Amino acid sequence: MMQRNNMVKIFLRDRLAGSFCPRTPALLLSAFLCSCGPTITVPEITPAEIPQIEEMGNYPHANYRIEPGDSLQIRYPFHQEMNQDTIVVQPDGKISATLVGPLEVAGLNPKDVEKLLVTKTSHRLRDPEVVVTVRDYAPKSIYVSGEVGKPGMIPYKRGLTPFQAVSAAGGFLDTAMVDSVILVRTGGTNEVMTRKINLMETVVEGVKEPVFLAPHDIVYVPKTGIANADVWVRQHITDLFPVFRGMTLRPGP
Repeated sequence: MMQRNNMVKIFLRDRLAGSFCPRTPALLLSAFLCSCGPTITVPEITPAEIPQIEEMGNYPHANYRIEPGDSLQIRYPFHQEMNQDTIVVQPDGKISATLVGPLEVAGLNPKDVEKLLVTKTSHRLRDPEVVVTVRDYAPKSIYVSGEVGKPGMIPYKRGLTPFQAVSAAGGFLDTAMVDSVILVRTGGTNEVMTRKINLMETVVEGVKEPVFLAPHDIVYVPKTGIANADVWVRQHITDLFPVFRGMTLRPGP
């Protein structure tokens, strides 16, 4: 469990630090799968947990948490000499704010940063008011792996669904288990959720998909079903990276 938690921390640290490695999502996913033993139990997504899953996603259009590479605008309505039109969040998650200096903002939403700046400048300014907005977002991506034509990163866009992501990654291979697609979503801290999505219903019956994808999501399409996904992990990951052997994980509640 400790090793698995460390892998999650590395993934989230790299994401917040702006040093995200293309291979990291595959390694994180393998840590989840090979930690579960001979039978992997990933619960199917349910309507009741959709709000929780959506809350975990760092959607640019809803309660966004600032990330490295984002460009911020800082405005002081009554102290315009303090304004900063474009300030880029550095790889370490910090900005350099007027009269404040280095300030860690990664993982915070703009309202949180406003409150922080008010606190930091109140001893120099009288009743400061601050407005922080995200001018430009750092590039976002989704990682698609498994039985698809072209595994790898695809650009994130609002409203992207798991099926659309698979299609952008070359579509399902003939060996894909379309009814057992795994979604891995990371929250703002060490929180990670894995859920199974039945995309066969979407392909065959046109059923609406239960969730939209969020930046940094991982979509994994197994070859022979969830119960045999450890075969893929053993062949492609565990033998190459022995450090992942023996990990434990409870992907469900």
